[in-house]
Amino acid sequence: MSFFPILKAPNVSGYTTLCNFPPNNWEINHTKSQFISLTYMEDNMWHSDQLGILNSNDLKTFYATEIEPLIPDGELPLLSLSEEPLLKTSKQLPALKFPVTTTPWWRATLGLSSQFSATSYQGELPIFPSQGSLLSFAPFLQFGQTIENFVLLVNITNDPVHNASEVEIYNANNKILLGSREIFSNKINIIQLDDFGFNENDLPVISCRNMSALPLYFSKTKDESSMSIEHTHAPMSMVTHGDRFGAQKHIKDLWFSDLKK
Repeated sequence: MSFFPILKAPNVSGYTTLCNFPPNNWEINHTKSQFISLTYMEDNMWHSDQLGILNSNDLKTFYATEIEPLIPDGELPLLSLSEEPLLKTSKQLPALKFPVTTTPWWRATLGLSSQFSATSYQGELPIFPSQGSLLSFAPFLQFGQTIENFVLLVNITNDPVHNASEVEIYNANNKILLGSREIFSNKINIIQLDDFGFNENDLPVISCRNMSALPLYFSKTKDESSMSIEHTHAPMSMVTHGDRFGAQKHIKDLWFSDLKK
């Protein structure tokens, strides 16, 4: 079960395009209309508002500027599709009656834009466990006096709370800790990577030992005329057969033991 966030980053605006057609033509043959919902946190509860109906094979774009007035300041807007209306309020993220695919998962276009440029990728946001971990390598940094680099760490959990955790940023070449930042669950956490002194020969490592998140690497020129967004896959994506989660745990354990404060 996946939701589709509307992203945010400094000096640009987010947008999300929902698509009511499956991402492949062999797992399902979906031809039903679906309800569009906006889910957000307020007063320690999840709230869901219906935004309309998306017909089969249609798509619709939602912009941060039209969605932000509908939710409390600073909260994460989550869009979803479901064959049934969602509960108005719930203590856990609402269950979606949603056609499931696996290769790939059902996706939306998640993007950021300025008046000059835009960037996007096809993605989704799964529900993370309350306890997890993050290990991400950042080979996508771009360098130049006019370029800024950020990592957006996006997390949602079933519980409507903002739990805090610590993210550590290392140089993979020497495994030296360069700094740390506080992040929160059910938020888009924005960290500027230029603050840590990386150069073209460095490989940044983003590590969090008790919270999972989707890492998105966003680069832009300071005048917002050019920008890009990329994401890294979980370590288990490097394993084709066998116990993929076991292999992921082994990779993480090896790195966590070397990445010491």
